[in-house]
Amino acid sequence: MQKMIPYINKTIALVGNYFRKNPNMGLATLLFLIGILFLSTRLSTISGALFGAGASLLGAWITELNKRRADSEDKVRREIVARKYLAPELNRTIERVLYIHDRAIPNFVSAYVEHDVKPNDLKEDFIPYMPFLYPGAPQFRDLSGDDATALIAFYDSLHALEKFVGDWWEREGQLPVNIFNMIMTLSNKSLVQAENCIRRFDLETLFPPEYESWGTISSRIERSKKSAKQAMDAHLARAEAKNTSQNK
Repeated sequence: MQKMIPYINKTIALVGNYFRKNPNMGLATLLFLIGILFLSTRLSTISGALFGAGASLLGAWITELNKRRADSEDKVRREIVARKYLAPELNRTIERVLYIHDRAIPNFVSAYVEHDVKPNDLKEDFIPYMPFLYPGAPQFRDLSGDDATALIAFYDSLHALEKFVGDWWEREGQLPVNIFNMIMTLSNKSLVQAENCIRRFDLETLFPPEYESWGTISSRIERSKKSAKQAMDAHLARAEAKNTSQNK
């Protein structure tokens, strides 16, 4: 019996918690039980009134339960609609930051190896596309908290990239290798945030690659990040070798 006490207490707690969340159901059950007790007494006429009141409360509970279910289903539906509504703009901005990251890599490599022939990219080529719908569209408020947080983090990263390019492009006294290194780093951070958005907004299903050989947007991001790491590793190895030769 002692072993059963924890299970009994847990069951009582669960039942109590259920009735606290559903007071109409709890009160209806209580009225039905009291009505049953009065059936075998001289006050059996009271049972009918108790059963009637219990039935009314039970009906109110069923109505409330159906409303909760309908509200929950409507919330899920609105979240799905909101994600689909915001997805095209999100995909467009991710494609742009991927392009920026891809172009930052050869510019970074060209700068640190000091090639005579430079890539012909302009400042405008490194400005990310900014959203028009976020955050003013009513659909944004229909997103779940996690989806909204993912979107905010990604778009905030674009603002950081845009501001850096605007403030530091060909700034006097700054080496191009450092500028492109920072553009590569900031766009890489944006891509990390973008990967979360791709999963949450199901962009690969909504926007499959035009040609299978292109690969999914996630695979293209992975390739770009890998190329950036290889470029940085080569730069660090070259710098270390140069320092070693100078110290001899």
